[in-house]
Amino acid sequence: MQTVRTLAFDTLQAIIQDKAYSNLKINEVLKENELSRADKGLLTELVYGTLKHQYTLDYYLKPFVKTKIKGWMRRLLWMSIYQYQYLDKIPDHAIINEAVEITKQRGGLHNSKVVNGILRNMMRSDLPNPADIENDQQRIAIMYSLSKWIVKHWVTHFGLETTEAIAQSLLERPGQTVRVNTHRTTIEDAIARLEKEDYEVSQDNDIHYCLHVSGRPVVESRAFKDGYVSIQDKSSMFVAEILAPVEGENILDACSAPGGKACQTAELLKGSGHVDATDIHEHKIDLIEHNIRKLRLKNVTAFQHDATKPYDAKYDKILVDAPCSGLGVLRHKPEIKYTQNPETVDGLVDLQLEIMNNIKDSVKPGGVIVYSTCTIEQMENENVIYTFLKQNKDFEFEPFPHPRTGEEVKTLQILPQDFDSDGFFITKIRRKES
Repeated sequence: MQTVRTLAFDTLQAIIQDKAYSNLKINEVLKENELSRADKGLLTELVYGTLKHQYTLDYYLKPFVKTKIKGWMRRLLWMSIYQYQYLDKIPDHAIINEAVEITKQRGGLHNSKVVNGILRNMMRSDLPNPADIENDQQRIAIMYSLSKWIVKHWVTHFGLETTEAIAQSLLERPGQTVRVNTHRTTIEDAIARLEKEDYEVSQDNDIHYCLHVSGRPVVESRAFKDGYVSIQDKSSMFVAEILAPVEGENILDACSAPGGKACQTAELLKGSGHVDATDIHEHKIDLIEHNIRKLRLKNVTAFQHDATKPYDAKYDKILVDAPCSGLGVLRHKPEIKYTQNPETVDGLVDLQLEIMNNIKDSVKPGGVIVYSTCTIEQMENENVIYTFLKQNKDFEFEPFPHPRTGEEVKTLQILPQDFDSDGFFITKIRRKES
């Protein structure tokens, strides 16, 4: 039987080397292996922790590597240094022994001696302190494991102090939030169901059907499995709130998978009206339909459609939760910050504008479009919507109240530290009557 650290290392390899999605890969490994609750927690901690701090860990490692080492050995050393530097309860000898055994299995005795020597030397020495780096942007990049181009973009747009606050927030452990399926139950009943399963539950201050839940993973609860609650980040819930569905409306969610916002919209319609949930990937339609069935929603239809191609119907409201760089959700998917680059962002901007210029013809005069992304990259957010409005004079901003201050705003950029949630951008535009 593989040890939990071996499984963690294999998972890390799959994510970094094979480009697997961290959340999906971790869930797959946890399902396929019989692990205690403590070992499940350790595996998740090792994988996410190593991913989140990758540049920092390599900075610690660099002075102790005197010869070229293989990529998998470097990643194993990162995981070992993460335990040494960030986890208090793991003895040094256990860290070394596990790393040596994994190296023996993968690379033989010689490589295991190299790993053993590096770790022992490191643990006898003072580690370099990234806080001592004089250049502020370079310091932030190393201390918080962010690509230099990301830091540069954010400093330009948000300033140095806010950028560092964003970076710090993205390293924090995400809380669990769920959306109560008010179509099927009350908020009080959902809270009671979760508390009966020994979860600690509190109601959100800004969205009444958003619950903060602590304890074991909510995905294990009966309340989740039976469709009384859905896992969704609070920032994501704001999108449908700002869309503000009115009973009886016909609504399109153009980039829907996995369908969370479409289902939330259907719940807010209270069984009336209709939501069309579309996605370009046919295999993802099954995922949307699974969620629709589990939540027992009758007013949602999911079907495959490319959002850059014309739709047959006309809608009262359209949601475009556009494909994006995902730089607002790094708490949940830390690997994203190492794989995106300015060129991919430029390509996404082109796609986002193409989608908007297609779906504009499907909203009725007087109808609204909500454009949202789960990124805090200005090029994909303000730049896209202002470019669209400049090109389409028959659309204009539809101001909406800021969810916390109540002040009327045209655009809402949620930073991770604002609501202790994901980074999101949301704006609302209206098609003029004539």
